[in-house]
Amino acid sequence: MKTTILGLPNSYDFLIKKAVEGFWAGENSENEISKARYKVYNHNSGLQESLDLPVENDFDIYDRLLRTAVNFGLTPKRFGEIKKLEDYLSIPRGKQDAEASPMVKWFNTNYHVVQPEIEKLPELSENWRLKGTDQNKKFALIGPWTFLAYSVNRTNYSKEELFEKLSDEYVKLINGLPNKIIQLEEPSFLTQGLPDFYSKFLEKIKKKVHLHVYFGAVNDFSEKLFKLPVEGFGLDFVDGENNLNLLSHFPKDKILIAGVINGRNVHKISSRNKRTLDSILEKISKEKLYISPSSSLMHVPLSAEGEKVNFSFAVEKIKEINNIKKGAAIYEEVSLEEVELPEKFFYRAGHAYWVSEVPYPTTTIGSFPQTKEVRKKRNLLKEGEISNEEYEQFIKEQIKNCIKKQEELDLDILVHGEFERNDMVQYFAENFEGFTAINGAVQSYGTRYVRPPVITGSIVRKNPVTLKWSKYAQSLTKKPVKGMLTGPVTMVQWSFPREDISKEAQYYEVAKALREEVNDLVKAGIKHIQIDEPAIREGLPIDKSKREHYLKHAINAFRSVFYQVPNQAVIHSHMCFSEFPEIMNAIKQMNVDVLSIEDSKAKGKTANSLKEGGFPASIGLGVYDVHSPRIPEVEEIIKIPLTLNLDPKKIWLNPDCGLKTRGEEAYLQLAKMMEAVKLLREKK
Repeated sequence: MKTTILGLPNSYDFLIKKAVEGFWAGENSENEISKARYKVYNHNSGLQESLDLPVENDFDIYDRLLRTAVNFGLTPKRFGEIKKLEDYLSIPRGKQDAEASPMVKWFNTNYHVVQPEIEKLPELSENWRLKGTDQNKKFALIGPWTFLAYSVNRTNYSKEELFEKLSDEYVKLINGLPNKIIQLEEPSFLTQGLPDFYSKFLEKIKKKVHLHVYFGAVNDFSEKLFKLPVEGFGLDFVDGENNLNLLSHFPKDKILIAGVINGRNVHKISSRNKRTLDSILEKISKEKLYISPSSSLMHVPLSAEGEKVNFSFAVEKIKEINNIKKGAAIYEEVSLEEVELPEKFFYRAGHAYWVSEVPYPTTTIGSFPQTKEVRKKRNLLKEGEISNEEYEQFIKEQIKNCIKKQEELDLDILVHGEFERNDMVQYFAENFEGFTAINGAVQSYGTRYVRPPVITGSIVRKNPVTLKWSKYAQSLTKKPVKGMLTGPVTMVQWSFPREDISKEAQYYEVAKALREEVNDLVKAGIKHIQIDEPAIREGLPIDKSKREHYLKHAINAFRSVFYQVPNQAVIHSHMCFSEFPEIMNAIKQMNVDVLSIEDSKAKGKTANSLKEGGFPASIGLGVYDVHSPRIPEVEEIIKIPLTLNLDPKKIWLNPDCGLKTRGEEAYLQLAKMMEAVKLLREKK
């Protein structure tokens, strides 16, 4: 039995994040980024010295999928020729004369990839060619089928024609590498199927290939998969427990790389992992077996050193794998408890959807720019260097200034800016019992990292969380100020959930705590309340047989947060980076008055899918991209609402997400949005 992993985070000492952000700020050169990447590579290589098969090319300074696209010359024409690092890093951020490429979720994780935009046939780039360094390390590559599944095809070529050309370029790359083994990742077999022509591509490769399919079970295509000409198959036995049932038919001459420990959670190995491994060993000989995490470890923090609780992050998971191999593993006793889920259908009785009195009403999604000063004050409070009174006075000044700026912009529904909040999930977790905060960070996209809390017990609201600041903000203006909450599904999905009860049971626990918060806000006179649920689509199981159960309880738990509020209360929600057609019926059942969406990069397609699907409430259009410092043109903004044949009083205009990561340009972007609104109202 041998050991390996699929990948590691790029977060060591935040060297890459600091170097890239310093480069954007004009403080660093390309050389500083190269140095940072080299240090992270060396650090991660050192972590793998104990493994039988280390991996490389498993991380990038921004995004692996984007790097793969540039490797094959598949970049949008609007960015010109990609010659320098500045050109590469402009693709996800955009330039004033070129909009950023779209971002989407990586399967059902909270990691966002930059979507490749295919405008020509692929061709291996010598300048940006991916290069291996060590023949004894396997070289990790996102496979061509998964690459195409995540791409936007703007050519006249079919997917099959593109695959034929792209796979030939993959073969050139792979056969030119020094590495003996290639880790080829094709999780899109689960969502897009395994094409008949895939075997021809593999036959041209002169290296040993370990073909990985993670995030689910391969039941539907196992017979075809196991016939492919590769040395071994990587299967996920955590999210794909049903893979255990296929081992009787697993080819005797192939290697199995078994994902036996959870690469996406931080709880230590348990009796469940042991039972899984024991079942595998009944069918697969140790000589033909590698053990590994179920996925790349990029989905967990790097090291649990210094954490208050003995969690298992990437470093610890490597130790666990080695201990399993040695027979020295300590398994915690864990069994799944069956928690009865509510059968009650939570719904606002007699509710009529609220409609604005003005055409094209405006608001923002919630957060405003968090400056260095804001973050510094929060750290000083945490370290005990300023008093709570001093910190609260500072937050009051930030809120007062934010309200003033929104009134100057003439927004219709205001927000308090969320200056007291670190992260939309982390903040609530720190104020609810049952969550444990962590110091370790996980990459969300590019240089953006989050610190997902760990659910370690029953969820209980100790005290009001948002009430004080919402009331204070409302006292500063006659315009309505939204109460801002994170929804129950997102709270669980963006945390590391418990493994002893179902996620659905945890949704309802969080929902009960949030319901108490909503009721307090309503009693305090807060008329508009936004309950964000960007993770509802993300949480949709890849296994279609599990989707009905998931959606039933995800939507019901969400509705249970506000089903008791009076009809005059206006419930908003926000969903971003989501494709709605697959869950349209569920979205229509959300029972919200206003649903804000990310639609700037989709050019109105998302809103149109809602309209055509019969969505009954108002739609908040995300009319510009907040992940880019680019200032949008008024003409771009007005195009999106004008494509919708809807009542202008049911079309809201807003940024496509929160403004936390923006600088002062956020106010210039909002000014452009309000300029567009003025034009729209004049056209009406």
